Amino acid sequence: MKTNKLILLFLLFITAGGIKAQTQLMTEEEREYIEQNVIMKINDFLSYLPNIAAKSDKSAEEKELAYHYIDQALELFIGKGENYEYKDQAGNWRWHDAVTMQTTSRGRANRPQPMKRYLRRLMALPYQHVEVDTCSAVRINKRLHHLGNGKYVGSAYFIQAFRATRDGKLVVNDVDAKQVTIYVEKRTIDTPNGEKDYWLIQLGDIKIKTDW
Repeated sequence: MKTNKLILLFLLFITAGGIKAQTQLMTEEEREYIEQNVIMKINDFLSYLPNIAAKSDKSAEEKELAYHYIDQALELFIGKGENYEYKDQAGNWRWHDAVTMQTTSRGRANRPQPMKRYLRRLMALPYQHVEVDTCSAVRINKRLHHLGNGKYVGSAYFIQAFRATRDGKLVVNDVDAKQVTIYVEKRTIDTPNGEKDYWLIQLGDIKIKTDW
């Protein structure tokens, strides 16, 4: 998906100093690192989709490869496709539903479904050929919101095209604006050279963006 490398030239924020303006807890180097990693994760997710969908009459080897890409895609998301625990602002641990994906049918938004279910259904679509691509620049128009304890949340936006053929005819040609939640957390680990900080970056729910 060559277009991914071209269209993912988005900025995480409207201004170059978006994160830094929000909080002084990040350095400019950390801000740039987070931006690049968000780009990479969205890029990776989009690149996995055609390999998962491909075609309906997959061979055993192609099915095994598709399952591999499903696992790779789920690794990018908080909870990895399962329900996950999180600590609320009061310090209490709670369970959160697994991340979801929202799609459209004939221009209408469908009810969001668990990401794991979406990917497996994508693999089994009854089409001869499927293409999943992006067709426009991606942006974020919200600054990361600091939740405390080194945790932040924000949103990225991209436009995705989905095309499918059957009996040699184009039967699906959807273009949707999507919004994906971004979770960022600063963690500290012990190393032989002392403590070291690193940023854990995960994707969350993906939904249709109606007011692009």
